[in-house]
Amino acid sequence: MKTLRSKTVIFCVAILSVMCLFCMGHLSTARCETVLYHDSINEPSKGGGKGFVMSFTELERQPRYSVVKIKYTSGSSVGSAMYAVKGCWEIARQRGMEYFINLKEWRDKDGNALMKVGFTNDPSVDPRSYFGEYDPNKELKFLSVSDYTPLWKK
Repeated sequence: MKTLRSKTVIFCVAILSVMCLFCMGHLSTARCETVLYHDSINEPSKGGGKGFVMSFTELERQPRYSVVKIKYTSGSSVGSAMYAVKGCWEIARQRGMEYFINLKEWRDKDGNALMKVGFTNDPSVDPRSYFGEYDPNKELKFLSVSDYTPLWKK
């Protein structure tokens, strides 16, 4: 009888240990999953001009950078550029980073803009070594989340 109780206790402890390990693994995986940023806008034209139709999608998130796709359908050049900056600003805020930088731009097969955008809290890092691949012909300039916050955070 004593042996049966010992074996039962050992069996129960083993089962609980396996369940705890499974739950801990599941919880840590859930915490590490990243929700990629996406936004779209579809405003009709006002006064006979163009409508404003775009989408901004984060395709890939790495520790120091993201790759984003910007689909342009219609809109003004300034509004479109600001919409792209706002998307980068939102990702920087999600990441808890103060600075973002456009490292590289190219087009996909459908003509959509793709960008590699870097994120950091230290604007003195050398973008060429800190973020990896970049466009050597591009002027690299950090933009500050704090500078743009008054535009979008109400």
